[in-house]
Amino acid sequence: MPARGTDDPRREQPPGHSPGQLLETLRVLHDAATARETSLRETIDALPVAWRRSAANLAHYLALRAEDHTALQADLVRQGLSSLSRREAHVMPTLDAVERALAAMCGTASRPPRAAMTIDDGAQLLARHASELLETPMPHMTRIVVTLPPWAAGDVAFMQSLVDSGMDVARINASHGDAAQWKASIDALRTAAAARGRRIPICMDLAGPKVRTGTCERGPIMLHASDMFVLHAADGESTDAPRDAEGRATGAARVAVRPRELVMHVEPGHRVLFDDGNIRARCVSVDRARGEATVRVEGVRTGAWALKDRKGVNVPDTDMPIPALTEADLATLDFVAGHVDIVAMSFVRAAADIADLHRALAARTQRTIGVVAKIETPQACHALPAILLELMKSPPCGVMLARGDLGVEIGFEHLPEAQDEILALCEAAHVPVIWATQVLESMTEHGFPTRGEVTDAADAARADAIMLGIGPYMLETVRFVEDLLARTQLRRARSRALLGKWEPIGEP
Repeated sequence: MPARGTDDPRREQPPGHSPGQLLETLRVLHDAATARETSLRETIDALPVAWRRSAANLAHYLALRAEDHTALQADLVRQGLSSLSRREAHVMPTLDAVERALAAMCGTASRPPRAAMTIDDGAQLLARHASELLETPMPHMTRIVVTLPPWAAGDVAFMQSLVDSGMDVARINASHGDAAQWKASIDALRTAAAARGRRIPICMDLAGPKVRTGTCERGPIMLHASDMFVLHAADGESTDAPRDAEGRATGAARVAVRPRELVMHVEPGHRVLFDDGNIRARCVSVDRARGEATVRVEGVRTGAWALKDRKGVNVPDTDMPIPALTEADLATLDFVAGHVDIVAMSFVRAAADIADLHRALAARTQRTIGVVAKIETPQACHALPAILLELMKSPPCGVMLARGDLGVEIGFEHLPEAQDEILALCEAAHVPVIWATQVLESMTEHGFPTRGEVTDAADAARADAIMLGIGPYMLETVRFVEDLLARTQLRRARSRALLGKWEPIGEP
C-alpha cells in the first residue's frame, strides 16, 4: 500500500481534464467493459439465464478496476457528475449515464446506451438473490444469522425465543455435535418457527480442512515469547515440557496437530499461528521422517498464553495439498442432503472447490440447496471473481466473509481493505454476503458490548446478513443487533469509494 502523504497516488490532483477529455476517457472505459464481457461470453452464456446480467456486470466491474481511476473520479466530481463509486451493482448503466451527461456538456451526440439493465435493476437483482438464499424478507435489509448452540438441541422453548428475538437464519457448525444432535436442533427449530407462522432456513457450516492442535494431556500449555516446542502428528496428545523439581523446563513441549500434511509441508522460516493468532510462532526446523517440526514462539497476546485443546492453526506461508472437501465433510453432506437449506464450504481456495461441492450435492439429492463460499484464505481472495462465477452455475448462492481465519492469514492490518474489496466484488456480481466471525462476541458472552464491537456490527449493515455466535446472552444480542441494524440502515450515508486498481490482499 502507498505511504500516506504527498506521494500517495490516491491524493486528488488539481483539475486538469476538460469535459471533452473526460468524455474520451469514459468511452475508453465503456469499450473496455464491453470487451471484458465479450471475453467471458462463453462462461456467461453457460449460466442460468437469471444470472447472466449479474455475471456481465461483474465483468464490467473487473474492467473498471483494471486500472487506478482515482484521479478520474476527482475530475468527475468537479464537473458535478457521478464519481462512479458505489456503483458496483450497475456499472454499465452508470457509465452510460455519465457519458450522456458529458456529451451534453460538450454539445456532442451521445452514443446509444449499451447497458442490458437499468441502475435500479442492479440493487433489485442483489435483493432478489439474497431473498432466494436467505429466504426471509425483513423490514431491514440485513438478516441475522444465529449459530445454534449444541446444548439447545431439542429445546423448542429456546428456539422459539430465538425466533421471537429476531433470528432470520439458523446456522449449525458441523465441527461440533453429530447427526442426532443436529436433527434434534432442526426439529425443535422447525416446530418453534411453525408456531410463529414462519420458516427459518438452516445453514450447515462444513468443518473443512481446518488444522487444529490435539488434546492437552495435563491441561493447557502456557507459552511465552521465545519458547521452543515441537509440533508432531504421531497422535492427538499434546504434552507440556518436562520440568525439574523447581518447575524449570528440561525439554520442549510437544503439541499435536492434525492433519499430518502440516508437518510434511511446512518449511523453516514459515509462520505458524495458533488460536486465532494469539500465539505467533515460526518454524525453525523440520524432521519429515519423524513427522515433526520445531517452532519458536515470536510473540503472544499477553505475557503468557494458554494453548488449550483443539485450537486452530494457520500456516499462511505453507501450501498444503489438502482437498477443501474432506472425508468428514462428505459424510456431513449425507445429512445436509435431507435436512438443510444452505451449506457453507470452509477454506475455499479456488473455483474448482465449489465445483466439487456442486457435484457432491448433485450426487446426493435433487433438492435445491444454497451454497455459500467462506472466504478465509489469501488464495480465495485472489480467485474470488472465478469463485463467484462458479457459484452462479448452481444458485442460490452467497459468500461468507469469514474474518477470523482471513485476518490471521493475511494479517489483521489488511483486513479492513480486504473486507471492502470482497463486499465490492460480491455486490458487482449481485451475490449476497454474510458478515461473520466474533460479531459482538463480548456481548454474547458477557452481556456488554465494547464500543469497537458496536461499530463493527453497524458496519455489517453493508452486508446482506450478519452472523452471531454462541453465548449466555445470545437472545439479548440478537435483539440488540436487530434494533441496531434497523436504525443504521435508515441513517447510514456512504461516502465516496476510491476506484484504485484491484489488487487482492495477501499472497495467493
